[in-house]
Amino acid sequence: MSSIFMLTAKLLLLGAVINPLLPGRVGQQRDHLTEKEIDLVKANQEIDMRTEVFMRAAERRIVVLTDPQATQKKKEEEMWGPLPKGTQLELLQDYKRILEELEEKLDDALNRDSRHPSLEKAVKIARDSATSQLDRLRALAPKITDSRAQRALREAIDEAQLITKATL
Repeated sequence: MSSIFMLTAKLLLLGAVINPLLPGRVGQQRDHLTEKEIDLVKANQEIDMRTEVFMRAAERRIVVLTDPQATQKKKEEEMWGPLPKGTQLELLQDYKRILEELEEKLDDALNRDSRHPSLEKAVKIARDSATSQLDRLRALAPKITDSRAQRALREAIDEAQLITKATL
């Protein structure tokens, strides 16, 4: 066998052994969106509509974080599925990843057509939603005692602040 092949095989094996041992990882990585949310993202191809889906998905994590016993109306559950589940850490990480994915989608749309009429609307939706979510995220700080969840909260707040500064 060639030495490059052996090195690659060893690195893959090492990664398979170490990956499950990394903090916050057990096997496969958790999806940051629920199945219904993924379906809604796929169904809404226009960037403004897609932005609404991402920001509503992010909002759903805040709802559960602020009230773990939260419920939703039947019609909302039919459209969005059950409220997301997870620990504070997982929900905060999901929130951040949702915003990061939205940023990627906005960047892609900007690179395709910076003058597309729905792009300006999408940025406004994201900015307004993130602004309204920031106070509730900050209010979670005294309720979170786990150091990893506190770090995830800081990162979620940073991501939301980044979105509030978005402009075209």
